[in-house]
Amino acid sequence: MPYIKLHQIKQFDFQINRILTYGDCACNFEEVKNAASNITDLDTWHKTWYALGEQAESENRILHAAYYYRLAEFFLGDCAQKQEMYLRSIKNFHKVIGTDRAVDMEYVPYQGAGMKTFIFKSHNAKGNLIVFGGYDSFIEEFYLAVKEWANYGYNVYLFEGPGQGETLKKGLAFEPEWEKPVGAVMDYFKLGDIGVIGISWGGYLALRAAAFDKRITRAAAYDVLYDGFDCMTNPIGKRTKSILDFLFKIRAKPVINLVIRSLMKKELIINWAVSHGQYITGTDNPYDFYCHLMRHSLKGIMENIQCDVLLLAGERDHYVPASHYEILMQGLTKAKTLSGRVFTAAEGGAEHCQVGNHRLASDYIMDWLNSFQVQ
Repeated sequence: MPYIKLHQIKQFDFQINRILTYGDCACNFEEVKNAASNITDLDTWHKTWYALGEQAESENRILHAAYYYRLAEFFLGDCAQKQEMYLRSIKNFHKVIGTDRAVDMEYVPYQGAGMKTFIFKSHNAKGNLIVFGGYDSFIEEFYLAVKEWANYGYNVYLFEGPGQGETLKKGLAFEPEWEKPVGAVMDYFKLGDIGVIGISWGGYLALRAAAFDKRITRAAAYDVLYDGFDCMTNPIGKRTKSILDFLFKIRAKPVINLVIRSLMKKELIINWAVSHGQYITGTDNPYDFYCHLMRHSLKGIMENIQCDVLLLAGERDHYVPASHYEILMQGLTKAKTLSGRVFTAAEGGAEHCQVGNHRLASDYIMDWLNSFQVQ
């Protein structure tokens, strides 16, 4: 389904389209359209999707309920309600996933916990892919899209790493050194000559892993992300961002916390980005959160990336600055091959991760992989 503007607040509108992109399998369009008109703030957002989740569940529309509860969970802070919405969403997802014979589930040991992994096996597979999300994802929401990749002839291992989904709830906070969890998945399943696909913030994570684990022979950033700190300070505006850059240089923690908390009261996207970021990184104030983000950068390690690389971006991405694509295209000088694509509004792929036309990006990635004729 194409990206359709249903709400004036961009952050609300994008999250709504995030389920619309999967069409009737994930939601009822008229139901979602009517719901969007009733949402005015974070409170009505939660109540609206919670009510729709209960309605869909009572009508045995299992995947609809799963995605509606996911929306109800999305903007909540670290609280009992968030946990309840997460569990309701996961329960309904697994009512469907648990009956799908094409997918298996295992837990990969990592730092004293287990990383939930879905395995989609392909008959006569021509290669193996490891797939993961990023800043705000859990793997169940990718089920509809990723299971199709096995039909292209690949065994797909979709996992939740530190800071994501169930792994976060086991106490493992978000971390930049993604070669470690990816390496654990490769070791556990005895994989080599692997392709990795990172979705959203996973674009950074995929390239980071490829820089330090040479078993990765292909890496797709779906979409690009070069520097986490730059990305998460981008919505603040250039003038305020330059002031913050200076304040971080002099480590003015109390002032930074005051400034960011003031901005959080004014801007929904900043409020969500910081509060959710603190939740997944295990920090309790904006300063420490942003210091953590400074570690999520490809600066200084791009020359380590020597595999085949695919970079994707959307020309209207409201999260990731457009400059990140150009920085990576120019900086990945040691990549074995380097391909890239910026999707446009005309073709319906201009939004972050091509929400509204995710098949466009999905097909492009598969065509790119197939061009190597992996055996």
